[in-house]
Amino acid sequence: MKAFIMDEERKLKISDMPDPVQKEDNLIVQIKAASICGTDMRTFLKGSSKIAVPRILGHECAGDIIYASPYAKEFGWKEGDRVTVAPAIGCGECYPCKSGHTNMCDHLETIGFQYEGVFAPYLEVPAKAIRMGNVLKLPDTIEYDDATLIEPAACALNGQSYMHVQPGDDVVVYGSGMIGCLHAELALRKGARNVIVVEPVEKRGKIAMEKVPGVKWINPFTQNTKEEVMKLTDNKGADVVITATSVPSVQTEAQEIAAKMGRISLFGGLPGESKGFIDSNLIHYKELQICGVHATTPGFMQQIMDMMEAHELDAKKYIEKIVTLDDIEQGFTSIRDENIMKVVIHP
Repeated sequence: MKAFIMDEERKLKISDMPDPVQKEDNLIVQIKAASICGTDMRTFLKGSSKIAVPRILGHECAGDIIYASPYAKEFGWKEGDRVTVAPAIGCGECYPCKSGHTNMCDHLETIGFQYEGVFAPYLEVPAKAIRMGNVLKLPDTIEYDDATLIEPAACALNGQSYMHVQPGDDVVVYGSGMIGCLHAELALRKGARNVIVVEPVEKRGKIAMEKVPGVKWINPFTQNTKEEVMKLTDNKGADVVITATSVPSVQTEAQEIAAKMGRISLFGGLPGESKGFIDSNLIHYKELQICGVHATTPGFMQQIMDMMEAHELDAKKYIEKIVTLDDIEQGFTSIRDENIMKVVIHP
């Protein structure tokens, strides 16, 4: 089958790869839709040392089960089921897994990194993913394209689970890509008073206000972010700050604009050097809480599915381009050059 891979020389290309093989304990899913996430984009632009090559890339998907092994059938799966897959697969035995945080597994393996990914017509789902509940049934009301956004939205939901947004809170989100907009939506749903997006790219800032009615936008290139946040928060600062971007200086500024006893989510990982951006005295004297977050769990994905099924979250509005597998590189360049939020691939 044709697939988008990282080869042995860590080059990205379309290549022929073996079709998944039917086993006594796996599932095979025909991919109906996959989407490009921020991690894929960083891999496209800068490569990745975390991927075991050669490897089919991609981890956000939706499709149909075309083969259910005897083992899978013991878990209730059958051919024809519409599914999505949580890509971060825990072992089930370590302390994080047993405490429900499978995304923090000591032996974490991920689709598109240690297992073949979804930028291909077919995906093999290993026994461990079946056993750990990483396969989730899609309701008929959720379209395949929309379903590819369940996993990234669940990552945002995981991050906000530590922030405890309350009615009346002032929330600042750095970055207005799809993840930043999802964070803004989730905060508004919790009753935040102000949700402020900090975004230097004018087109993205305007898109954020269009996609998420109610958000306010600060352009740090033309405005003073700290001054504007103080004006909008009655000189208190932000109760919650979410850094949904990979700009190191933002992590420092987040502490400066946070209110006393504020909560900060370092949502976006940093490329390269990641030390030296935390001010310990600000944390100490303002009693700040700073939390990290990585990936998500099947439980958070189920919550997002429930929200989508109840029409409380509209994923479709973020999909701005659909391409075939042959044109996947065009999808990457569209995100880079046109500030497109989400590109979906039909393999």
